[in-house]
Amino acid sequence: MKKPHYFIFLGLVLALSILFTVTFGNNNEVDPLGYALNSNNTIKEPIIFIHDVSPKYFNELKDIEKIIDKYNYQDRTYLFIIVNHANKYNLKNYPKFVEYLHHLESKGYHIEYHGYNHIGEEFNCNKSVAEEKLNNSFKIIKECGFNTKKIKYFIPPRYKISEDAKEVFLSRDITIITDHYILKKENDSIKKILITNREYTWYLPKDYLESAKKLAKKDYESSKYLFCLSIHPKAVNYGGGLEFLDYFLNMTKK
Repeated sequence: MKKPHYFIFLGLVLALSILFTVTFGNNNEVDPLGYALNSNNTIKEPIIFIHDVSPKYFNELKDIEKIIDKYNYQDRTYLFIIVNHANKYNLKNYPKFVEYLHHLESKGYHIEYHGYNHIGEEFNCNKSVAEEKLNNSFKIIKECGFNTKKIKYFIPPRYKISEDAKEVFLSRDITIITDHYILKKENDSIKKILITNREYTWYLPKDYLESAKKLAKKDYESSKYLFCLSIHPKAVNYGGGLEFLDYFLNMTKK
């Protein structure tokens, strides 16, 4: 290769490397949700939110994983964990489940935060309670071997959150996801980003499966915003839920 061409080639490689780093962050982590929020792009593939990730639903999550993996949606799937579900399922007491979460993370799934115990509207609270719950949660997460600095997103249980709790999360650069919009800290301001967040598989009877498919296809194709599919383990494992998930991911894959 002639020297001028060689240097041009090296320049292109360097530029692509910088672009990848800026887009997806350090440590070669791919974050499609962050990319979409930061660039306002019109990416069509949906983002998958799995709520209520807990040892209580270990077997159900394995069935969900099979379908996610089938369509290579691992890096587009965000797992929102409850660290002490109902004050009965503390992650520290379930090493096999923790090992399973590490396994999913190694495949590209994102470990994110959903709640301490998910009892009632637990983050519809004052600032001190929110800080205590978050600090206790992150302590457990660290003890289970996860890097809390990698947690970027939070879905409040039942989508309910007080202004005080919002301040706590946003001050730590944790983006808040609700049923209609996302709140993200951007420099010294808070950015509100509209999304389409749908859940079709809340104990979906098989008799309603075809109707759910038609509705989801219409919603997805007509959405003007980033499309997010929310699912809950156990609820999605009921009736026609997993069949719907298989259909939806197949429909939306590139």
